[in-house]
Amino acid sequence: MVEVADRAAEAAWKIRNLDDYEERFERAVRSAGEIAEPREAALVVYEAALMKSGRPREEVLEMVRAFRETFEDEEEPLTIARTSGLMNVEGDEWFFGDENLRVLTGRLLGQFQHRVAQYNYIDENEVLRRWADGYDTRLFIRRRVHDTEPVVGVVGGFDLPLMQYLRVIACGDTLVPTENVARALAALGYEEGDDYTTLARAESLALHLELPAPVVGEMLAELGREGFTDYPEPPPVESAAEGGSVDAAQEAKPGPEQRAGRGAAREDPVKGEEPTRIQDPQAKDAPGVKQESGDRDEPAAPEAGRDGEPGASDREEGGGS
Repeated sequence: MVEVADRAAEAAWKIRNLDDYEERFERAVRSAGEIAEPREAALVVYEAALMKSGRPREEVLEMVRAFRETFEDEEEPLTIARTSGLMNVEGDEWFFGDENLRVLTGRLLGQFQHRVAQYNYIDENEVLRRWADGYDTRLFIRRRVHDTEPVVGVVGGFDLPLMQYLRVIACGDTLVPTENVARALAALGYEEGDDYTTLARAESLALHLELPAPVVGEMLAELGREGFTDYPEPPPVESAAEGGSVDAAQEAKPGPEQRAGRGAAREDPVKGEEPTRIQDPQAKDAPGVKQESGDRDEPAAPEAGRDGEPGASDREEGGGS
């Protein structure tokens, strides 16, 4: 665990000390904001389901916008229940002509409709966000069993990257473990790993950078797309014996002036800093302390117990219980 933390701290230092860090940070913030743009919870789920098609995100967003413009109504909002009902009667053209994608979308909406019913008087978007950031959701992913998560995980065909995409656009503090993110982590010194490992490392890096995970995810994705490898190297950490960085013990060590002042205090007993025998037990001539003579009193004889039984001293020396 220490090695993992050290790796994350080093990677955070490299990113923070990039020459164009501020520009990259601003671009990542804008990109993350566009991805998690506020919209109806039903359309958030719809977008995530359409990403299953493998089409570019721009094409998916265009389909979502077209659906909203066609069916939005000021008097009847696009709730999860209404959206699900519309998709049951409409054709496959809203799913790029893929019937399987339509079934997947219906199941996802059904799962969240059931979830919303469990929360009384809470907005659908807030229910979705709580799921995205919930401890239980994180726990299933951390244990590498996202497919048993009781809301989205039980919907067949919805893999970890898609689940993470849904969590991100639902305003969850996480990121999508893409190939570009993995490539950026490799350039930062991490060894190769699967999607779960990539996600854990990137979220740990976000903690060390003290930034939201979606922002760090966008920054890493950009670095990965560029194939960027020219990271600055952190200064070497030298040990105290090699004359490197000063540790706490060295910082507490008195300087020349302090040592001179303490010497003067020892020479002047009036200042109240006269050493005692406790301070220096080897000093036989410590002032104010009577010298011990070589003769010592003989130890007192142990007290005899009743009827010849051993006394208290004998029992103590014998180690009796």
